[in-house]
Amino acid sequence: MLNQRQLAILEKLEHQPGSLTELAQQAGVSARTITRDIDYLNFTLNGRARILSLGGGGVQLEILDRKHYFQLLQRHDNDDRLLALLLLNGFTTRLQLADALNLPETLVADKLAKLRQRYEKVFTLSGRPGVGYFIDEPESRQILLLANLLKKDPLISSLTGFSAPAVERLTAAISSFQAWPAIHRDYVVSVILAVWAMRNLLRGGVLNAQENDIADRIEAAGFYFSEKALSTLTSLLDDLQAQAALVTPALIQQLLNETLTAHPGGIVDAQLIEDLTGHVTRCAASPIWVAESRQGSMNNLKAAWPVAFDMSIRFIALLREKPGIVVSDSDLIGLYFACALERHQTERQPVVLLSDQNAIATINKLAIERDVLNCRVHIAAGLSDLRGMCDELQPVCIINNSHLVLDESFGNVLNIRNIITPTGTGQIKDFLDTVFIHQNLERLFPTKASFHHDNQPGDSWKDICERISQRLVVAGHLTTDEAWRICQRELEGENLIVNQLAIPHCWSEKETSFRGFFISLSRPVTVNHEAVSHVLIACASASARHELKIFSYLARTLYKHLPGKIAGLRGVNDFLQLLRE
Repeated sequence: MLNQRQLAILEKLEHQPGSLTELAQQAGVSARTITRDIDYLNFTLNGRARILSLGGGGVQLEILDRKHYFQLLQRHDNDDRLLALLLLNGFTTRLQLADALNLPETLVADKLAKLRQRYEKVFTLSGRPGVGYFIDEPESRQILLLANLLKKDPLISSLTGFSAPAVERLTAAISSFQAWPAIHRDYVVSVILAVWAMRNLLRGGVLNAQENDIADRIEAAGFYFSEKALSTLTSLLDDLQAQAALVTPALIQQLLNETLTAHPGGIVDAQLIEDLTGHVTRCAASPIWVAESRQGSMNNLKAAWPVAFDMSIRFIALLREKPGIVVSDSDLIGLYFACALERHQTERQPVVLLSDQNAIATINKLAIERDVLNCRVHIAAGLSDLRGMCDELQPVCIINNSHLVLDESFGNVLNIRNIITPTGTGQIKDFLDTVFIHQNLERLFPTKASFHHDNQPGDSWKDICERISQRLVVAGHLTTDEAWRICQRELEGENLIVNQLAIPHCWSEKETSFRGFFISLSRPVTVNHEAVSHVLIACASASARHELKIFSYLARTLYKHLPGKIAGLRGVNDFLQLLRE
């Protein structure tokens, strides 16, 4: 069983590398204890993930199987059991929670604070002196919260009052039930179990015509529902079915059109509308307020597809304004937007393949164009052909697939011999993603536009963003509209923060290229519970779609370094040197 210190190590390393010294200081133990913890963690993770040494006392977590990694952590995490106890008891004191979880009362106090922070957007955890803690939400929300927990683990608490065979009987009885077709049968079962477990805390509902049929199936499985419990159950399921019926392709298209007015970089097509309609319908019918597995940081998604993520936030905000539709699982929306962006083919980048064997060249050309998106391969049979193509096409890179040795005058050259394997195409992908950025670092991140901001201890993140943006407007690097959009985006939440570097950003229809302005801060500031040492104001072109890769490149490069190194940057020159490493 992993202890709290070991879980904290994993949570810290999920976001960025760390040093043994920093981890030891945060945990209040020695570096040798952290080393033993890491050895035990690597043994327990058993191939799902591993903690690697970076040298110099640094360590990094590499997740190999995300699904099973988070499932493993779920079994070692007490948050679900703590939440279940709060839902099943109404009011619970800290001492009662400590006894039930077999944990010290001081540790329970800490876990309550973290639970409140972890689910601050989902429910309110309140407390009354002398009475205890409770979930301050409507009855329907409490039932669905417990249903989410029971869907993950039906036997999460002995207070539920049912056994594994009873759950199996109920699942079999409901599997062929035809009512509420939009709600998945497993979800119906979990709601039934939640109502049963909370039957003595219910306040009742309105009688429905379908009660007899479902009541017979529930009773046949060994559960007896009172009239009040049955009424609450059917009313809740009716409400979920009604929410799902409100989601239509026409509604989704309307919301997407409204979303695009603020996000010109987005793409809408029939496939996206179909995907979103199905996804939102499932979310409305079977809301997941507590995720199936403990979620990792979403920074990688935000960084890889910032326009997709920003569109998703706006889309969800618009959706929640529609009466009767309540959605909770918004994370995958960003993935659907990302898929839409992937389907949108950008201008193909010219690549020259130098090869003295025609058959191998043809095979390699087909393999590269099939596996590397937005790439058009031109074959050069010799040096004279190569020089002519370089003058005419100005290729992004040259793939030397021959026995010839090319000098530096040819520019970016990647040497890959014989027939190109999947490893080779992977090299080409990485090369094409980074060569443009490496060639244009000074243009993308102009040193003259960067500066130092002397923020004060009492300055809020809103104040800092507004002052920095206004200074860039005065200097002519941002328009007034761009500055306003950047500040508005930062107020919407889910800010893009990469290894202690905040990246406020917007999308420009006027400029044709990416602009990034590095601003060093006098002192760190906390944004969305994350420490921020410095700021990178980014303004991307909505037309130059290949520049989305810059965000992904930034995340990939910055996460290689320890947080202390990012915090120690003294200005834009240090920042650019970091990107070159």
